[in-house]
Amino acid sequence: MSRSGSTLSGTHGRHLPSLLMLITCSLCACPQASPQRNVLLITVDTLRADFVHAYGFEPANTPSLDALAERGALFENAIAAATVTAPAHASIMTARYAREHSVGTRNGDTRLEGMVTLAELFENAGYDTAAFVSNVVLRRRLGLDRGFQTYDDDLVRGESNRQSHFERIAESTALRAIDWLEKRAGRGFFLWVHLQDPHGPYAPPQSFAGKVGDVALRSERPLPVLETSVGRAGIPDYQALADLRTPAAYAGRYAEEIMYADHWIGKLVEAADRQSGDRGTVALVTGDHGESMGEAGWFFQHGHSTTPDLARVPFILVAPGVERRRYETVVSHVDVAPTLLELAGLPALEQSSGISLARLVKSHDAPADRLVFCDTKGEAAAYHALGFARVGVSSARAPAGAGLPMQFEAQRKNERGEWRPAEIDERTKQRLVRYIASRVPLVAAGVMEPEHIEQLRALGYIPQSDDAAGQQAAPDGDPAQ
Repeated sequence: MSRSGSTLSGTHGRHLPSLLMLITCSLCACPQASPQRNVLLITVDTLRADFVHAYGFEPANTPSLDALAERGALFENAIAAATVTAPAHASIMTARYAREHSVGTRNGDTRLEGMVTLAELFENAGYDTAAFVSNVVLRRRLGLDRGFQTYDDDLVRGESNRQSHFERIAESTALRAIDWLEKRAGRGFFLWVHLQDPHGPYAPPQSFAGKVGDVALRSERPLPVLETSVGRAGIPDYQALADLRTPAAYAGRYAEEIMYADHWIGKLVEAADRQSGDRGTVALVTGDHGESMGEAGWFFQHGHSTTPDLARVPFILVAPGVERRRYETVVSHVDVAPTLLELAGLPALEQSSGISLARLVKSHDAPADRLVFCDTKGEAAAYHALGFARVGVSSARAPAGAGLPMQFEAQRKNERGEWRPAEIDERTKQRLVRYIASRVPLVAAGVMEPEHIEQLRALGYIPQSDDAAGQQAAPDGDPAQ
């Protein structure tokens, strides 16, 4: 079990099923394998695939990701399990789709319970485990701290337009993770690093500002600032930057923030490789979801749909024995845990909706065509090799408008790579209906950590004498995260 207090302080006694599993394993003398491969998992917030140079973006803004792609496998069609942060990461860590675990799509007001996590399996196998996160919705109350002996969610600054939405820039997060790596003394590690950049507001550091410049989008007319964080035909209020109103200026800032995050991805990979030496590093980099860039009138936001601009993310995998290659196979967040476990030589999760990609990247043995699912509040989608289908859903088991015909939409790419309406086949429709009905009960996140309440109190969001109110006033449920 955990060897430091940081994880236990976040449990509040709510992790009984997983703790019992680990205790039972120790009592029955389950084998503790000596770590064979160090494992580095990097998730980048709000990173759509087509703004990465290795996926075709110009100019070259991602030399570190490009270098990783030169060393290993790049997946052209990776689909996020959700288009908001919290459920997407819960799927990454459990190999279960968003409707199959207890973290809902409101993004921060529910927590993970009743499932073994990737970190718990690494910890039980004798690895040193650590996580360094940068987004307020990934704090310990989400439940992803289980299995991490170090869970660093020390977020000290707020977004420029929403001071109560705490975050940490890539440099601060990466330097803490690198410091942890350098103290490993040769011990095997599983390290997860979450970088908040390029989540909005798009404000790259001065040393990266202007390195890309404006990026032309289909719409070039100036946009108004909306009064809310979600809406069409305007700039969400949390994204607004002084004197910037053209889409090209915002898209360029977004690309520069990606360049900044990419720089620190390179530093993290270098540090992991130094520590691994001849043992070798298994490294996987992906995004939690994408970002709209004018598609269907939506600008600079996410979580409002499951369309490709929000669902398609980069997915690059490097490991000993993995050759440089690009794959068109449809893959998902739920494939992350099975893949990392097999490449590390560890047993698979007992319950998994994902598949290990180890055989594919080592012997090029492609899996059969499959459907993978993506969720957000009010919508679910099924992706396959040729396209996707989506349908509106309610937060309960039944589809939206229960008792009324379900309104499906399907799209496929044409020869020019453009998405166009298509007929939905019956198999995809039935699989999507069954998936929608699979919703497991959600689990409320509960109270905030005392130190996080104090942060909000210091900013004036919680009355000085009202702890109970403060515990309920967490801003984490904003879908714009």
